[in-house]
Amino acid sequence: MQSIECAVQKWIPSRESVLVACSGGADSVALAHAAHCAVGHVDHGLRPESRAEAEKVQALARQFGVPFFLERIVGLRVRGPGLEAAAREARYAALARLAAKAGATLVATAHTRRDQAETLLLRLARGAGPGALAGIRRKRPLAPGIDLVRPLLGVSREDTEAWCRKHGLDFVDDPHNSDPARARGQLRAVWPALLKLNPRLEEALCGAAELLAEEDELLESLSAELRPGMSAALQRRFLLREATAAGLRPERQHLDALVALAAKGEGQLDVPGGRVTFQGGQPQFGEQALEVAVGRPGRYLWRGRELIVGEGNLTVNPDKARFPWTLRAHRPGDRLGAKKVADLWTHIPRPLRPRLAVLEDAARRVFWVEGLGKGEPGSLRFEMRPEMDGLAAALTSRRRLNSGSATMKAAQDEETR
Repeated sequence: MQSIECAVQKWIPSRESVLVACSGGADSVALAHAAHCAVGHVDHGLRPESRAEAEKVQALARQFGVPFFLERIVGLRVRGPGLEAAAREARYAALARLAAKAGATLVATAHTRRDQAETLLLRLARGAGPGALAGIRRKRPLAPGIDLVRPLLGVSREDTEAWCRKHGLDFVDDPHNSDPARARGQLRAVWPALLKLNPRLEEALCGAAELLAEEDELLESLSAELRPGMSAALQRRFLLREATAAGLRPERQHLDALVALAAKGEGQLDVPGGRVTFQGGQPQFGEQALEVAVGRPGRYLWRGRELIVGEGNLTVNPDKARFPWTLRAHRPGDRLGAKKVADLWTHIPRPLRPRLAVLEDAARRVFWVEGLGKGEPGSLRFEMRPEMDGLAAALTSRRRLNSGSATMKAAQDEETR
């Protein structure tokens, strides 16, 4: 149990500006008790008992004598495998907002050594690259002026449960943790069998992740710019980093094709989210169609996404919003009715806004803006398909999206404890 105390002292020595994310599970309850900082809880509203669990966490904060901050997510409705990703995106964005309310510059989550080991195995099973195999990072930016830290990343789950028992702390078990429909639930079901291969598997995997994280930092420093004679591995790393920064999402096959283009020095390639163009051996990222003409019902591609006109969950009156429409990004000064779009978008984080779509009619009137309602009443249906389920969830729940490649970088499959 000394390990929890040492971890807290090392990673959150100044308690005044820290918010501990507490789900009510043993890991986060132990961290909240040991850290004695402000407590933040996110209620996803996905289970009937979630409200009662939020009240239990509030009672714990009251017992600890620390401030409590709560945010309830409304309208998170994503089906299939996108649900977990959508909930995670919404959760981290909510934690950033709670930290701002608490005046905290650091959000601490209770990921443990087991979480790190599971993450490494899951990413390896998905064919992840070296950046992702570095596992859950000890510390990373969460929002401007706010960092995310995992003090218990080297602490076992058994230690957190023992801490709770020693101090008489109640905790809950989230049934999602063992849900066989989730990848982590499936992995946890076979974990006892894996321990037969190595009883210290958890420690071994975490040690491997730590080494890979150090080597990943070295590779990042070596791939700061594209140079003649650079190895293909460093070229892929450079291209992925720059493409991701430009809002593109190349996968492994795209990166291999881009390395081949770099050798030629000229050419272009469309990747998810946009286009990469090589001129004189140097790449330019993010060249995409700024506007798409929509002349009739049908399907239209824009920045790696799809507008469907003629079906969908949005409506508009075709007699008022006459064709041709223009599908484009927001421009300064755009208005939806009498109000500026920028004033209506106050609930949407700025990094997300450039990725959102605007529709204007033949009279250049903006009649629909992504993230601002269901269009106008009418008989013509339309829908803007997101590039991934998480974007729809981010808009529905007014949350920020973090994007990246699943092949090279972290897949953001972390769990808030």
